[in-house]
Amino acid sequence: MYLIFGSELDPCCVQVHSILSARGHSVRWIEGIFSEPHRFVWKFAGGGPRGAGRSRIGMAGEWEADSAEIEGVLMRDTVWSVPGDWSEKDAQYMSAEMQAALLGWLWSLPGLVVNRPPAWLFYRPRPPFLYWTPHLHRAGLRTLGTVISNDIKQLKDWQAQHADGALFSPLASQGHFQLKTGAEWEGVLRVAGHAPVVLEQAHGPAQLACVVGERVVWDRAGTRPQALEARLLDFAKSAGLDFLQIALAETPDANREGSAGLAVVGVEALVEFPRFSQPSQKAVAEALANWWTGLGSGVGSRALTPECAAVDGGVGDDSGLRRVGRRGDRTGVCAAGSVRL
Repeated sequence: MYLIFGSELDPCCVQVHSILSARGHSVRWIEGIFSEPHRFVWKFAGGGPRGAGRSRIGMAGEWEADSAEIEGVLMRDTVWSVPGDWSEKDAQYMSAEMQAALLGWLWSLPGLVVNRPPAWLFYRPRPPFLYWTPHLHRAGLRTLGTVISNDIKQLKDWQAQHADGALFSPLASQGHFQLKTGAEWEGVLRVAGHAPVVLEQAHGPAQLACVVGERVVWDRAGTRPQALEARLLDFAKSAGLDFLQIALAETPDANREGSAGLAVVGVEALVEFPRFSQPSQKAVAEALANWWTGLGSGVGSRALTPECAAVDGGVGDDSGLRRVGRRGDRTGVCAAGSVRL
């Protein structure tokens, strides 16, 4: 049995559900695992693998599954439902308890969980882009020139060197704002008088790519930068994720360096499925369904395009954890960073 944690309005969940159902797999939707009418029981057994025993999940009178019967879980989103008349403090406490229970249960399952989230990402699913920078550099991927500073003179120097504008990105969120006018720059300089600000090079249109297990799906790609595919997979492995979205854009030296002129400008651990074209959505869903159900050899890496949704395989080990990346490849290439303090 396969479980999908997400909304029936999510096109990713809908397409994957449709593919698996057409192949004869048993697939169940779950929007609120701890809410009526769902039933959940998890019994611990000390000393066993992962320190846990058996668990059962289901809906009274409709279906029920033991943890050993759950072949995989697709984690897209879930709903934390608490009574409306609870105080804010009680609601926050109960939500935290439910999240902790779900996180622990996901890590107890022997089947493939996409994405089986580490605790830090589970509680903060959209970290600032700067968090990903060390992982990207270790995988040999470039990022845009960046400055973090509250030094007004240095920020004005940056402004003078980037006549085409720059991007202002808050340190604590994924948002970013393009700076072009004098008034916009003045506003950022006022902010810098109270706290450091992050400025990045401006860039052109972004090219989306989706890592699915050991495959890369390019959205609307005319010429695929295949030289980057292995690095994207290395990054996903370093981040501990098997399904994520990456945005790349050309840098000013792209013509001189070819594909090396592409820089990563965005990372999303929760793939924004609707941002992809319809053919690319189909390719992503097919790749996800193939990899999730264990189809394919799982050896090597090959790009997927909307024209070719290839069969995909996962790599596992005796611990039940899943690895992302090429078999036997455990090293990345270190790239020079561009962050200046």
